[in-house]
Amino acid sequence: MLILASLAATLALISTIVVVQEKDVAKAVVLAGVESVFYALILSIFLAPDLLIAYVAIGLGLNTVILLYVLSKGERYEEA
Repeated sequence: MLILASLAATLALISTIVVVQEKDVAKAVVLAGVESVFYALILSIFLAPDLLIAYVAIGLGLNTVILLYVLSKGERYEEA
């Protein structure tokens, strides 16, 4: 189980690096959601169901929806 948790943490770190380097803000928001999935996987591996429920509801669901809504009101691509 520890190997699976470390793999999920590594994939979350890779997702974070890709999000920071992404120029398309919509792709960055979706990749941040993917990062949240890996963190939720880590929480489920460590048997923290109370934190998992809160994280999925806020980190994965609400945060992504709010960011996509705000993005629809502005520019999609970051200017360099």
